[in-house]
Amino acid sequence: MKVLLRALRVARAYRWQTIVSVVAVVLAQLVEVALVPLLVAGILGAIIEAGAPSPVGIQHGVWERMKAISGIRLDTYGQRVHWLLVFAALLLAAYALRALLLFTYLRLGQKVSQRVMHDLRAQLFARLLGLSLSFHEQRRTGELMSRVTADVNLVQNLVGLQVADAVAAGAGIVTGLALMLMMSPALTLFALVVGPLTAFVITRAGWRMREITKSVQERQAELFSRLQERLSSVKEVQSFVREDYEEEQFAKLNRRTLNANLRSVRLGALLYPGVELLSMAAMVVGIVLAGYLVLQGRLGSPLLLSIFIIGQRVGSYATHIGRVNVTIQQGLAAAVRVFEILDSQPAVRESPDAVPLPRVAGEVALERVGFAYGNGPQVLKDISLTVRPGEVVALVGPSGAGKTSMANLIPRFYDPTEGRVLIDNHDLKLITLSSLRSQIGLVPQDTILFSGTIEENIRYGALDATHGEIVAAARAANADQFIEAMPDGYHTEIGERGLKLSGGQRQRISIARTILKDPRILILDEATSSLDTESESLVQEALDRLMTGRTTFIIAHRLSTVRGADRILVLAEGNIVQQGTHAQLMAVPGIYRRLYERQFADTDREPVSQAQEAPQPVAPASDQP
Repeated sequence: MKVLLRALRVARAYRWQTIVSVVAVVLAQLVEVALVPLLVAGILGAIIEAGAPSPVGIQHGVWERMKAISGIRLDTYGQRVHWLLVFAALLLAAYALRALLLFTYLRLGQKVSQRVMHDLRAQLFARLLGLSLSFHEQRRTGELMSRVTADVNLVQNLVGLQVADAVAAGAGIVTGLALMLMMSPALTLFALVVGPLTAFVITRAGWRMREITKSVQERQAELFSRLQERLSSVKEVQSFVREDYEEEQFAKLNRRTLNANLRSVRLGALLYPGVELLSMAAMVVGIVLAGYLVLQGRLGSPLLLSIFIIGQRVGSYATHIGRVNVTIQQGLAAAVRVFEILDSQPAVRESPDAVPLPRVAGEVALERVGFAYGNGPQVLKDISLTVRPGEVVALVGPSGAGKTSMANLIPRFYDPTEGRVLIDNHDLKLITLSSLRSQIGLVPQDTILFSGTIEENIRYGALDATHGEIVAAARAANADQFIEAMPDGYHTEIGERGLKLSGGQRQRISIARTILKDPRILILDEATSSLDTESESLVQEALDRLMTGRTTFIIAHRLSTVRGADRILVLAEGNIVQQGTHAQLMAVPGIYRRLYERQFADTDREPVSQAQEAPQPVAPASDQP
């Protein structure tokens, strides 16, 4: 119930449209279950009394009271014809009114459902963008896409039409039973015996459908994830000749999704005819009982057909509630998955009293910083470090030493578990994320470009940039020449993830984008490691321009790219074990010299001894080389 109420609150911005829609469908059902049968009774009464005399005692009860109250006179042939035409015209008017009410219900209900879907997707997208990297690293993109698409569609149906449909069907059942009670208490009591049995079947089926729907949505999310991952990595699949393997794995997952859907179909197929069978069995027994009451003279003929029309509609509404309940349970299962995302909180949060970070000089300090991913082991241990404005610092060391983890603390992609990080003496936890990240530029190894034009991708660094500023940034990044050589120049479409461009071209566009952003602090994460010699030279030249006057952190495995750094920090097992310039570190035995010689030394040179490889003491942060 809590999930249902929360789902309905999603539409509170459109409450008046929702109220009008619900009122319209309820009135439409009341017209069908109440007004139409009474008008049919009037027509039937006029026809019966226009023929041969009815058996003694048949015309009495409610029908006689109706005539007395309304003043209907059926004494002459003309009166009977007159009232026959009047009742027929009123019946047509009733159906016209019902059509208008249903139009209002469907139009407003669909409008609300579409707007709810629009709002939910916008909220989900905004929430997903705001969640920390730790959340996205634990979730698959395809699964998140499934929640934003398939799950939202089910919630849309739930909020827009299905609940209103169930309310209207319930109102029809209550009204129908009330009219039947007035016309024939015996038949009504019989219906009340059958009703709870039908409700029990519907409720149990609904609970089961909710469980099955959850399984279906999970299987679909797995399917979406596999599809997204493999299509985005089709080059790797083809290079390893794994097309047959991927088809087999996808077929297995597709079959599991199919089986989950078939369970849902099977339950629905059992529920609908099962409820209808109960309703029809009740109707047959009701016909026998009604016939007995007519023969006993306890039920008037004109109302007999009306009672059966009402009974048929009540049974139809019960069947309809069964169908709607299945859909509602599917929507509730999807709503749980949607609300799970909306309720997720970022691991990195702004302080309520966070202030904007002013334009910084670029000093970065880590004070006794420790860091671990979740409940895992410490990745960084008691690190203290001060980087001067404009200083170029390289982070090197074996894989898993903590280089990227340290760099990720600077833009607050993660928060340290111990200690604190400061920029220009501002604690990062006390400043707004947007003002912090707007002054930090990131050039990763795997360049991320978006589908669209080259100009749109460069402008991503500064959305208000002019074309001239974009061209200047591209020229500084050594990208202007190859861009101008393209058929459409800066308006060239680069395809999804920029796959129409070479690796060096993508990297230079990424650098141009960062130049346009004009950050005070740079993080270069293996920015040239995957490039050929010519591309590396052009990219390195562009990076040199980009780094000028900016505090820069270079994460590198290829030590040829860090020899010119002002300071090199050597990390091992979460500690800074050495620091200094290239010349200083090469002058003493240690991890840096071993790594460098492994990459660049002549093959006939003697290897460094194990004793020389021991970690060196770290100079205090205040003793800058």
